[in-house]
Amino acid sequence: MDIGGIAINADAGFIDGNLGLLKKELAYYREIGFSHVELGPHGVGAIVGGRLVRERLREVQALLAGQPLGVAVHGPNPLNLMNRCPAANDREGFLSSLEFTAAVGATVMVYHAGRYLAEEDFLVAPQPYPTTGEQQAMWESEREELRSMGEAAARCGVAIAVENARPYLNAPHYCYAESLVKLAAMVKEVGHPNVGVTLDMGHAYLSARRYGLDLCEGIAAVAPFVRHIHLHDNFGRCCHSYERKQHEMAVMGRGDMHMPIGWGEVPAREIFARLPHYIGLVTLELRPRYRDHYRDALGAARRILMFKERYAS
Repeated sequence: MDIGGIAINADAGFIDGNLGLLKKELAYYREIGFSHVELGPHGVGAIVGGRLVRERLREVQALLAGQPLGVAVHGPNPLNLMNRCPAANDREGFLSSLEFTAAVGATVMVYHAGRYLAEEDFLVAPQPYPTTGEQQAMWESEREELRSMGEAAARCGVAIAVENARPYLNAPHYCYAESLVKLAAMVKEVGHPNVGVTLDMGHAYLSARRYGLDLCEGIAAVAPFVRHIHLHDNFGRCCHSYERKQHEMAVMGRGDMHMPIGWGEVPAREIFARLPHYIGLVTLELRPRYRDHYRDALGAARRILMFKERYAS
């Protein structure tokens, strides 16, 4: 492996458009020893209605220019290239996110893989699940859209990294990328050099436990395409989509906990051992409730990776 640095996510909900808070957080991340930060344009308020807010973009650029951290970008979570709603502006939001990625000096934009059934629709009744034929049409639409976005990404000088999805008890198989094997198949069909994979280890472990999938088989399938990695921990206990109170869920170890690695059961060492040719960043994608443990989380990640980070203070 050639790890170019270890990033921490600037949680979009925590920052919530407050650039003064972001400035303080960036100083904190650097003091701890992170080399990069993963930002979302939605977290800094740089995209509204699908369109890039250029004044806010300039403010973000000025803020980033005053500190030494490198940047990766996480696209807005709701982006869904499978969206069938005629009024959807996912494509516009995606293009704006690519422009934002290039403008802040990042080389990778994370995209949550397209969903047959969007999370915001899980509890809408009645909500018919797409038929097999409809799912195939949505797969083909996602494939063609990703090819098009790959071309746009190439013009921006960045790469798209499609992230594997976390599973839910109340919406089985809502997304093809709950399966690493299917995600690998999608990226292979897209066949564009600027479209790869974000391997989210926590999501992969949850899906393996939820569906009885072979985690090693999945890692082997996506390994050639991995451009970015999210590292965090959980206990592999899937939850319902409406379970959101982390202070309660943590007690029972349920759901996509995004804890520091080593707190749960995600076999990170074994996964990294199956990625010997990976080149890129590792982002510790942690919930803000674990903010006081970021320093220890970074130390644990370094021990797992068994390397001295080139950007460490």
